[in-house]
Amino acid sequence: MDARRQYVRTVAIFAAVLFVALAILVSGFISLYGGREVLTERDAGPLVAPVMFLVAACTLYIQLVIFGVRRGSLLAGALICAVVTYLFFMLSGAILYTLGRGQLLIGLLFFGSNALGPYAIAVGVIAFVIGFAFLLLISYRDSGGLQRTPRWWWENRDDRDRRNGD
Repeated sequence: MDARRQYVRTVAIFAAVLFVALAILVSGFISLYGGREVLTERDAGPLVAPVMFLVAACTLYIQLVIFGVRRGSLLAGALICAVVTYLFFMLSGAILYTLGRGQLLIGLLFFGSNALGPYAIAVGVIAFVIGFAFLLLISYRDSGGLQRTPRWWWENRDDRDRRNGD
């Protein structure tokens, strides 16, 4: 495995962990200030919502690795990451709820009742932000931005003054 793929995978792990942390933070704020539970169904059980967030994080990680390895549009890649993460977040919850209740229609109702909820929308927005930042970082590295040490603007001016004085 080459160094670029290893770098992409390592940064994608950190991005997925950041996604989980931000999702927990935003969910806490929504719950605290909005007075809402994560799921509208009270009989969903205690594991449905955590598994939904875990599936969303794993989905985001896989997408980041795929989009990080192959080059493409930053905005389109981040948007695809957000939409697919949102869909897997919702589908995993609907499937788990269906398996728990044993009725297919109840899973569709679960999907519909939570699809436009603040938690699902927050997952999509967070996935977009994380995906865009990740792809921007990978693009910056690929363009040679990490080959020289970052410097302040006045440090460059001092170097020009020294070269002119010698």
